[in-house]
Amino acid sequence: MTRILSIVKIQLHSGTLYCRIMAVATRQPLLFIYICFHVFISFLGGTKLDLIKNWKIHVFALLLVIVAEFIGIQKHGLVIFLPMLYALVLGGIISYPSFHILNEKQMTRAGNLMGITMLFLIAKIGLGIGPNLHLLLNSGLALIMQEFGHFFGTLIFGLPTAILLKMGREAIGACYSIDREANVAIIAEKFGIFSPEGRGVMGMYICGTLFGALWISILAGIVSRTGIFHPYALAMGGGIGSASMMAASVGSIVAVFPDEVQKITAFAGAANLMTSVIGIYFSLFISLPVTIKVYEFVTGRKRKDEVTEEEQADTKTKETMAQNEEAVAADIKKEETEEQEAKKGSTLSDDLLILCITGFLTLVANFVGFKVNPLDDWLGILVIIAICLVGILIAHVPVLNKLPNVFWVSIVAVVVSIPSIPGAEWITTITKNVNFLAACTPILAYGGLSLGKDIPAFKRLSWRIVPVALMVSSGTFICATVMAEIMLHLEGVI
Repeated sequence: MTRILSIVKIQLHSGTLYCRIMAVATRQPLLFIYICFHVFISFLGGTKLDLIKNWKIHVFALLLVIVAEFIGIQKHGLVIFLPMLYALVLGGIISYPSFHILNEKQMTRAGNLMGITMLFLIAKIGLGIGPNLHLLLNSGLALIMQEFGHFFGTLIFGLPTAILLKMGREAIGACYSIDREANVAIIAEKFGIFSPEGRGVMGMYICGTLFGALWISILAGIVSRTGIFHPYALAMGGGIGSASMMAASVGSIVAVFPDEVQKITAFAGAANLMTSVIGIYFSLFISLPVTIKVYEFVTGRKRKDEVTEEEQADTKTKETMAQNEEAVAADIKKEETEEQEAKKGSTLSDDLLILCITGFLTLVANFVGFKVNPLDDWLGILVIIAICLVGILIAHVPVLNKLPNVFWVSIVAVVVSIPSIPGAEWITTITKNVNFLAACTPILAYGGLSLGKDIPAFKRLSWRIVPVALMVSSGTFICATVMAEIMLHLEGVI
């Protein structure tokens, strides 16, 4: 009897406490957000040290999210500006080395944090794939063929521009793909990072890091507002193999077609996963060989001839080139080393902390930008965090760890949201109020705060790489969208 009475008292006390919390949440949503965040952190023990050590980064990220979401979505003619872009640009200004607001170590940390925060968005996208899996399966051929669009786009748009600007064989490295990490590795292995092709791929890599997301977001918004293409085709065009660029492009598409948000994110996520999985083989066996052949056919110049000419250049020119090459390569190598060290030192509790911070920032963005009461989406935030944790745990299993966290988080999110899976309907419903655009803003806030570390390397590059980078990014999006539009019509999906 005593035990029963004790349980009743506890339940009554818990009920009273719950009512008080609900009252606070109703009257002061931001206070409720803070309380939830504090509770999360209190469970993380020793990892609080990391939060204290890097408090400046997180404070700036919070301020960027609030300011960006307060400005909101702005439409000017065909151009659309999103909160995530304001966060990216303002973060880049804060991280500009000359201002000395953040040091290089803090910028690097912000870049590393971006990788974990991206998992939150990947999980959100995966939750949209499950309910629309039948639609994606019916579009299987379109998902495969849009990869040809990504390739031909870089070739058709980027290579002629590079040849007209007389870039030399740098054009091959810059134009055979959008040149993310895997593509840099291919060129480094085949030609060497100090080769002309190496200079081209590194230049494109740095340009993509600095303003790839910004440019693709503006372009996707313009193309979407023309009304020429179906939103599903546009979504496939945005899945170009870069998570940040995909988020930026899909954000603009969603802003134009808000009623199709779940299907848009599903198609974009599937296309991005397809590009990430088969893209490296496509680049190695198709894109690079064809780009080399086209370049040599148009210019009439073989590699051995251009290399010989370069070797015969005057001593001063060669020394300058060598210094620039070594400096840029050193910057990239340093960044890769720091990222690897950060990953090695990262623990599950560290990842949980960053995911909790991301969830908190998403709550803030959802409240400020979209007026969603924290009571309506806090549980959805927790579910997404749990999905991310499961994916990370799977990625630590021997053999399965050959594939990255992003892959497993995406797979887990897809599986738990398939309609035939028990609890899928509840998960889909509970996470629905977590706005896709709100989840994007914290990611690009951290991305903006990391940009400053890449500016010195960018200054060492030739100006020619900038217009080429813009054309490569434009080409891969537009041509993939065109290819997807054609195939979706042929398959009867649209």
